[in-house]
Amino acid sequence: MLRVPVFLLLLLSAASIPEIFRDYRLMREGCASFERHSYPVAEAKFLELLRLNPQPVDSRAAAFNLACTWYMQGKYPQASSLFTRWPEQRDLKLKSMFNQGNTLAMTAFASGDKNRKLQLFKSSLHLFRTVLLQDPGDGDAKINYEIVRRYIEELEQPPPAGSSGPGAGSGSRGQAGPNGDVADRLLQKAMEDESSLMRQIPGQKKTEAGRKNDKDW
Repeated sequence: MLRVPVFLLLLLSAASIPEIFRDYRLMREGCASFERHSYPVAEAKFLELLRLNPQPVDSRAAAFNLACTWYMQGKYPQASSLFTRWPEQRDLKLKSMFNQGNTLAMTAFASGDKNRKLQLFKSSLHLFRTVLLQDPGDGDAKINYEIVRRYIEELEQPPPAGSSGPGAGSGSRGQAGPNGDVADRLLQKAMEDESSLMRQIPGQKKTEAGRKNDKDW
């Protein structure tokens, strides 16, 4: 599980008592809705938190969780825009970069334009590379880096005679080859580990098992 961000704890110590309980309630309700797969409800809770705490330093936890709800609803461009708000803490920054790499890859799968796909996949690859440079032992980043790299290589190869490229004959979002394999893996892993996406509400106890899975695919 993701750790409670220090800045959120500092925020709580500085806010008034009614505001503390209001924000705590909204964060808890948003996380609970996320766990129940009620993503639109969770989205509304985190949006309300952002409205009540417009300053960037006060809203990073809500913004990160909102990005996770958008990711689970397939709103990848919107999620990516929030994952770029990397917190200063190294661990959380790497998780945000990893998740942004995921959203860029999923956006690439939705694109029917080959050049656009390549651009998005290369941006995704760059993020996974950056994560690995700072944390060489990140196994998930290694796997994702290799899968995206291989798909880029396939896209850059000239198509064989009678073929229009990767996934030919399967529509603009073809499900053949690496495209379908990686897309299925992304979505399945997201559903399996969805609870590990969220920043935990203040005071929630963390377990050893919860700290092992911080990624969303």
